[in-house]
Amino acid sequence: MIVENKDIATIVVQEKTDGRLYDFRIKFKKAYKDFNTQNIVLDMSKISRIALKDVMEFQEISDIHKKLSKKSFVIAVGVHPTFKLPESIVCAPTLQEALDLVEMEEIERDLGFL
Repeated sequence: MIVENKDIATIVVQEKTDGRLYDFRIKFKKAYKDFNTQNIVLDMSKISRIALKDVMEFQEISDIHKKLSKKSFVIAVGVHPTFKLPESIVCAPTLQEALDLVEMEEIERDLGFL
């Protein structure tokens, strides 16, 4: 797992792209306390065969993060997901679009919309 701090968000990337997400989820949940007060972008866009269940594994932590920290939690899922994404979890096709969503949510919070 690679963690990179940007001005707008902490980006967490899975190092391997072989599709084995179990270790990544465990590592992420253990490290979450280190960046739980920041906007988080989970970059899963390099995973060759991402499935809906892979994204949904992070729904609970996403909901908790948004509710308790009042910060964004966005998942970059790649350009061609083969599933319909639920509205309850914020996803973007690329890392840049995920960062753009975080920036838009920050503006909405500043204006009192979120």
